[in-house]
Amino acid sequence: MDGLVAFWFVLWLLVGAWSGYTMWQLSGLGDTVTSSGQAIGSAGQALRAVGKVPVVGERPGELGRQVVATGADVADRGQQVKSELRQLSLLLGLAIALAPTTPIAGLYLPLRLARRRETIELRQALVRHGDDPGLERYLAERALHSLSYAEAHRLHEDPVLAVAEGNTRPLADAELARLGLTRSQARS
Repeated sequence: MDGLVAFWFVLWLLVGAWSGYTMWQLSGLGDTVTSSGQAIGSAGQALRAVGKVPVVGERPGELGRQVVATGADVADRGQQVKSELRQLSLLLGLAIALAPTTPIAGLYLPLRLARRRETIELRQALVRHGDDPGLERYLAERALHSLSYAEAHRLHEDPVLAVAEGNTRPLADAELARLGLTRSQARS
């Protein structure tokens, strides 16, 4: 299960990073818009220069001023677009990475940490009280609650009766195995 959760996290982190990177690359359009605005501004400057020629008149100069102003607006907007696309790329990448992973982390991680803590405590109990019949019975009763009936039945014809009669070893070992522990780990 840990491997599956890790795969899920890595998958969505990669998808989020790739999406953010792709969107970041689109921010280059802002530079294109800025360059276009600067080119428009240059054309306006040329028209303004033509308007200074006495024979032509003021109309090209006025048009040149309008074109220069429009070019400056386009160039400014290009920089805004670039900045906004970069912000969007970061937000999009984070949203794609976090949306599917946060609920899993919020549910799985606390359960996983609790199980780890439980396993550590049980390992310590095995080291200190490995031959204690009370611990053996405790493990067997836990097995009755955690194993399916079919699994418990494979270990003993009547698992509840087995615990009542003190035949707890197979069920206790099954519970240890379910938690990833063995009696040999307790001795080492």
